[in-house]
Amino acid sequence: MRFEFLLASHQGVSCNCSYCVRKAALHHRVPAGNFRLLAGAQQLSSYRFGTMRARHLFCSMCGIHTHCHPRSAPEEVNVNLHCVDALLDAHIELSLHDGRGWTALP
Repeated sequence: MRFEFLLASHQGVSCNCSYCVRKAALHHRVPAGNFRLLAGAQQLSSYRFGTMRARHLFCSMCGIHTHCHPRSAPEEVNVNLHCVDALLDAHIELSLHDGRGWTALP
């Protein structure tokens, strides 16, 4: 699977909700227009839960979470920075999101 996106900053968000903790994603949100899937679309599978509005995408071959379309910002894409080889050794400024204590939108 290959994708590209415009990296506006070296910032990542770690969420402590039960789903994000288990998939160990480091999120970086970009406008949907700045994200492009280049190859591997046929290997993508998706997972939805709760309100079924968010789409969490992962590789059906290896199971790694690649990106998602969050319900709170459907016009954006959360890219998993752990999937970007060029950033594996980069310094990423980390912020924390309290997803565990987050109240669902109506």
